[in-house]
Amino acid sequence: MSGTLEKIERMLSDSRQTELSKMKVNIVRVLTVYKGASWKTELFLDLAKLLEFLGQPNVIKPRILSKALGSLSSEGIITIEDKKRGAMLKQGVYADHLIRVNDLAKVKTALEKDPVFAQYTHNRDRMIKDALSE
Repeated sequence: MSGTLEKIERMLSDSRQTELSKMKVNIVRVLTVYKGASWKTELFLDLAKLLEFLGQPNVIKPRILSKALGSLSSEGIITIEDKKRGAMLKQGVYADHLIRVNDLAKVKTALEKDPVFAQYTHNRDRMIKDALSE
């Protein structure tokens, strides 16, 4: 069985580029940008931002997202946990899914060679720096 590094490298070089394979790679990119973890409810918006950056339609199909998350989980790349979290603008908690990369160091190593990841993180960092300097 191949390790995390090899799985990510294979995903990046996959020539088929189906809707599902694109979603899997984009999920890994977004999770890595956010230090290896995200709530599923926040993942939609973060994926939409990445797709917008790439100049692609930023419509996230819930069925494809769920299939991609399930596939990444079964491959051992991510872990998905049912959790409760606090509501932002009202009192109480709600159920969500916490998604974590299992081996962030290896995923980062694989993504070092990914031009999309490099451009996106550079652009995101520049936007944050510009916003802080205003």
